Amino acid sequence: MGKNKLAKFAEMETFPHVLQYPFARLQQEAFPLRGHWREDFFHNDRPIVLELGCGKGEYTVGLGELYPEKNFIGVDVKGARIWTGAKASHEAGMTNVAFLRGEIESLTSFFAPGEVDEIWITF
Repeated sequence: MGKNKLAKFAEMETFPHVLQYPFARLQQEAFPLRGHWREDFFHNDRPIVLELGCGKGEYTVGLGELYPEKNFIGVDVKGARIWTGAKASHEAGMTNVAFLRGEIESLTSFFAPGEVDEIWITF
């Protein structure tokens, strides 16, 4: 693994809006925000929109800029990709954008029924 990728991983650990929750951890403990994203993470009652396979997160960030009345969560398994959008949204001080590093197959572990209002797949 390259030094640049390791540096990105380390920096992402400092971003409060990036959650990294591998499948192995989900098998050991429940995801703490499941059913509580609005009140415990975003601190508002706005709709939640997921972008699955968000890659570098540019679309997630762009949607967050265009629609500040909604909360956006980009989901991808690759942390080095997520870093781009995570860094941009962090530097812009965006409070309606988050990134979740995890497997899409585990969505029901991350979100309660009815918690997500829209799902986008843009690829």
